[in-house]
Amino acid sequence: MAFAAGAVEGKLALRPEATGGGGVDPLALAMARMVGAAFFFQALVRVTGQLRPLPRAEHLRIAGLSVLGIVLNQTLYLVGLRITTAFAAALLGATIPVFTAALAVAFRVERPAASTAAGLVLAFAGVLWLTGVGSVDVGGLVIALNCLSYSLYIVLSKGVLERVGALTLVTWAFTWGAVMLLPVGGLRLVAGAPQWSANAWLLVAFIVVCPTIVAYLANAWALRRSTPTVVTIYIYLQPVLAALLQWVQMREPVGRRALFASGLIFAGVTVVAVRRSRRDAA
Repeated sequence: MAFAAGAVEGKLALRPEATGGGGVDPLALAMARMVGAAFFFQALVRVTGQLRPLPRAEHLRIAGLSVLGIVLNQTLYLVGLRITTAFAAALLGATIPVFTAALAVAFRVERPAASTAAGLVLAFAGVLWLTGVGSVDVGGLVIALNCLSYSLYIVLSKGVLERVGALTLVTWAFTWGAVMLLPVGGLRLVAGAPQWSANAWLLVAFIVVCPTIVAYLANAWALRRSTPTVVTIYIYLQPVLAALLQWVQMREPVGRRALFASGLIFAGVTVVAVRRSRRDAA
């Protein structure tokens, strides 16, 4: 629900004010998300007594992961969202488990399997149908790159996650992300924020709290109490809820092309999820 709402409210925040949006620059919004999350998680680890020093080498690894999972992930998503639909952004997010499975095989984290290849082919066909049949959806292509970047982050962060824990990784990933984006995003935020309307401020605050802080906390909580496969299956809800919110708030229906792409992408996710479910059971 948090991620689906983030797609729709993010689209509204990025829309020009003349069309009823907030007129927020995507890099300024990405900077606001990173700074807000960094301050929140830094405060949380201190209040809960979970702050502990990390060696310099670990900080460098987390900074490198932050480029993939925070800086590129946030900026590519918001830049793409500005020029595509909220539904397309949420639907393309469903490819993350498939891309992650394929990259896990490529980096020899998991064994290759025919089901992973089949899932990748189906999901990739859905991405191509959504973004490049007839006319190219540039925003959709940027969102697809965002999904690939985040999938790479998931695969490469496994070792660091096991050593430092989820909360420490998220805290420093957002902190390093904010530091790295500051030279560009900071300037956009400082220049744009004084011009924002009350509606823009409300949308930005919602995006910082709900699809950023709440979503990351909820994912960490769920992963400690359930299996990755069960958590992954709930990604099906994102495009469904985004489609409903998109229609209610913006009166934008979902087209036939997007519905056909949904079938291909969901089929790919199902093939990979079923394979992982059997592997976990074994």
